[in-house]
Amino acid sequence: MEGCSASLACMAAPTRAKKRLGDHLARLRDTAGKSLAQTAKELKTSDSTISRYESGHVLPNWASVAALCAFYDAGDEDRDTAARLWENASDEPPRVRLPAGSTKAFRTLVRAELEADKVRTVQSLVVPGLIQVKAYARAIEAAAHRFYKEDVRLDSFITTRLNRQKRLEDGELQYHALIDEAVIEREVGGPDVMEEQLHHLLTVGARANVTLQIIPKTAGAYGSMSGQCTIVSFPSPTDLPGVYLEYPAGGAWVDNEADVVRFTTMFDDVSLVALSPTETAARIGRQIGALGRQ
Repeated sequence: MEGCSASLACMAAPTRAKKRLGDHLARLRDTAGKSLAQTAKELKTSDSTISRYESGHVLPNWASVAALCAFYDAGDEDRDTAARLWENASDEPPRVRLPAGSTKAFRTLVRAELEADKVRTVQSLVVPGLIQVKAYARAIEAAAHRFYKEDVRLDSFITTRLNRQKRLEDGELQYHALIDEAVIEREVGGPDVMEEQLHHLLTVGARANVTLQIIPKTAGAYGSMSGQCTIVSFPSPTDLPGVYLEYPAGGAWVDNEADVVRFTTMFDDVSLVALSPTETAARIGRQIGALGRQ
C-alpha cells in the first residue's frame, strides 16, 4: 500500500523550485533592510502573502517578482537570478491529485517524484507502484481493504498510482528497480493478471530510462529484507536525495544525510547480487512460460 484514502485532494506544499525562488527573495529583502510589513504595503497585499512567497508555498506572478526586485533595489545579477528561478518554478510539472487522507510521508514521496531525475527502489513484496498495471494495482489494493475506511474509493487510489507513472512513460525519469524473485512468482490477481503484469515488466524493462533487476533466491539475505524502500534523487547537486520507507499502515520519509547514505550504499550492495537486466528479462520470460503451462 502507498497511503490510505477516501476522496481526492490536491497536494498543498512548497516545491524545491518555489523554495529556491522564495529563499532568493527573502535574501534580497534582508539585504535591503525591509520588513514583511513594509514589503506587503508596497505590493498592497498582506504580510502572510509575502511570507508564503518566501516559504515557497505560493508562486508569485512575474509582475510581483519584478516589483519586489525594484523595491529591494536589486542589482542586475540578482534580477537575472530571480527571473531564472521564477521560470524554473513556473515550468514545474503539474501536481498529481492525491487521495484525501494520504499520509504526509506519501505526499512527500509523490511531490518528490515530480521533481526527481532518478528513482531507485528495492521491493521485496510487490511489483513497484510505478510499473504496476491497473489490474495488478487493483488486486493489491483490494487485498488491503482492512486498512481503509468503509467509504474508501479504491478507484481513486489506483488512478493516483497510474498518474504517477506518466513521467516514467515520457522518459523524463531514470528508474532502477531491484525486485525480489518471489514477487514475480506470487500470482497477485490470478494467473491472467500476473501474466499481464510480467509482460509489462518486459516492456518497461526494455526502455532506455529503466533498469530492472531480479534479486534471486540464491542471493540469500540482502540489505532491506525488513522492508521496502524508494530512493529519490534530484537534478540539483545541492538537493540531497530522500528515502521513502513503506509499511502496512503508512510510511516514513527520511532525508537525514547519514541515513540516506546508508540506504544508497545498501542499494548498490543489493544491485551487485541481483541478476543483470538481460538475465532478469530471461527470468521473467521463464515465469511467463510457467504461468502458461498451468
